[in-house]
Amino acid sequence: MKIKLIIMSSLFILNGCQVTAPIMKNRINFEMDNKYWPVYSIVYKNNWPECGNLSGTPDVIKKQRYITTYSSCKVSPEGYVPEQIIIEYAPWLTMEQVQTILGEYPQKALSDIVLGFATEKEKNEFNMWNIKQQDFIEKIPVTAWKRIVLTPLKDIEKYKYQVPEGKGNRSRGKNIHYIISLSPDGSYSIETKLYWVQKYQLNWN
Repeated sequence: MKIKLIIMSSLFILNGCQVTAPIMKNRINFEMDNKYWPVYSIVYKNNWPECGNLSGTPDVIKKQRYITTYSSCKVSPEGYVPEQIIIEYAPWLTMEQVQTILGEYPQKALSDIVLGFATEKEKNEFNMWNIKQQDFIEKIPVTAWKRIVLTPLKDIEKYKYQVPEGKGNRSRGKNIHYIISLSPDGSYSIETKLYWVQKYQLNWN
């Protein structure tokens, strides 16, 4: 009876640890550092995960085939860790060069769309310009595209027992942040930073 009681107590302790042990959340961020600049900007295929830092960005920007207006991503929702993040990119024209070919960028129309009071004329103006740019990007040769694959799940395991930099908010978990430098010779380097998720991010991405 005594032996049985000890076994049951041991099982309770083991199960209790499994159930009550806090699961460490992980946040994944990445940003692109374009060292081709100012000779070239960079264009990306829009196969990125959902980015929480774009929560206020209109779909006309977020859902386009190619990314030309932003270069960083805070993977959303917080705590979601994709097995892979695939980044496909190519050197691209600067905005000045694009405007020479396609006409002036409709910045006011975009601003009004973001603010929510764009007229139908402005929406059409922006959509038409954006479609022309996306079609123009389609002409980039297949051989010009380069590919980078991040493996966040493996990095979480790698940094499992490492204490992050900074103070932050430990209850919100670790923030794995990739800084990807793109060099003009076609090479790239990845610097990985480990932080605590910051306190001030409690109510925003």
